[in-house]
Amino acid sequence: MTEFGIGEGISEIIVATKNSPSGEKPFNAAPFGIIWKNDKMFLRLFRGTKTCENLMQEDFFSANITADSVLYARSTFYDLDSHEFSTLNFSGTIVPVLKEADRYVVFQCKNRVLAEDTILIDIEPIGFKIQTPTSGFLPNRGFYSILEICIHLTRYEQTRDPKYIEWIRHHWSLAQRCGRKNDKEALAILKKRMAGFEDDF
Repeated sequence: MTEFGIGEGISEIIVATKNSPSGEKPFNAAPFGIIWKNDKMFLRLFRGTKTCENLMQEDFFSANITADSVLYARSTFYDLDSHEFSTLNFSGTIVPVLKEADRYVVFQCKNRVLAEDTILIDIEPIGFKIQTPTSGFLPNRGFYSILEICIHLTRYEQTRDPKYIEWIRHHWSLAQRCGRKNDKEALAILKKRMAGFEDDF
């Protein structure tokens, strides 16, 4: 699994799931952390999210690995367009994958444990593909700061806890100094999202 960017600890990927037939768009994409601990992989999902809703209905999803910070920023706060997905067929079930992902792994949900606010889902890899042959992604502080901003801004929107403001400012500065071109594009997307909280920042 490490060849596909998923290793022990928490690996940040973009989960692609199939929406219910009544939804406006057929597929959903959102960044999530795959947890690999004690030889077991699982997701910890918060109730109320679209991904959680979908994975309570569907047993398959794709974990998309990409070095494109713009894709992380967009999928965190906005719906991706339908044409950005392609599909696979696993056991008669349609599984969406992101066309622009460098690689992806298809997982099957094996067990669900419901708690008050969260749901733990045991997952098992059943298929994978490298779409963009590369020798690996050279770590860049700007890229990882974009991921941190996405996480902290999501939590700030939910809690309005001021501690997230300082963390966002810190990583914003790092992304501006160290980021590549697409990291700066991701900052522009995030700045648009933060417009409603501009007095806080």
